[in-house]
Amino acid sequence: MPLDVVSAEIIYDQGKETYRNVKIDDRPTAASLEEISGSWSTGEFASTLLSLFAPETNARFRSGGASNISGINAQVYDFDVSKANSRWMIRAESQTLVPAYKGSVWIDPSSARVLRVEMQARDIPPDFPMDTIESSVDYSYVSIGGKSFLLPVHAESLGCPRGGGGCSHNIIDFRNYHEFRVDVKIGPVQQP
Repeated sequence: MPLDVVSAEIIYDQGKETYRNVKIDDRPTAASLEEISGSWSTGEFASTLLSLFAPETNARFRSGGASNISGINAQVYDFDVSKANSRWMIRAESQTLVPAYKGSVWIDPSSARVLRVEMQARDIPPDFPMDTIESSVDYSYVSIGGKSFLLPVHAESLGCPRGGGGCSHNIIDFRNYHEFRVDVKIGPVQQP
């Protein structure tokens, strides 16, 4: 049962995600995404995947076999990321955690493109308010300007409080993709 529906525009520029035009239940709010109470997440658009494959993350990959996803016979790779190399930041109440994590990534062998990534935090300290933290992102081909791009289309995150109780389950759907382009001509200044 959804508590609120939060929408925002995601701008991806120069390797960074920013969020604007935040709405709660289709009503504009002056609050930024980070200021909204309750459970929310960011990074699913690009940061999660870029971080996983960054050389400094030093993720350890091993073959997990084949699996069919969205009608594509994909190759699955399981991975582990140590706490020392993690960039996954989790905030709960007044605490922040950068955990070790493990997961799986589904790759289309014909294009070497990622179709899905799943991650689970591990070795969560006993004094952290949550004991289960998971995230997944699904990718599909989206048409923008008559061209096809592999982009995130759906994501989910799950966080459960330590000792049981109600888990927070966020569902994110990415839609209304647009490409923005500017043409600029630089030339000599004309004197009047």
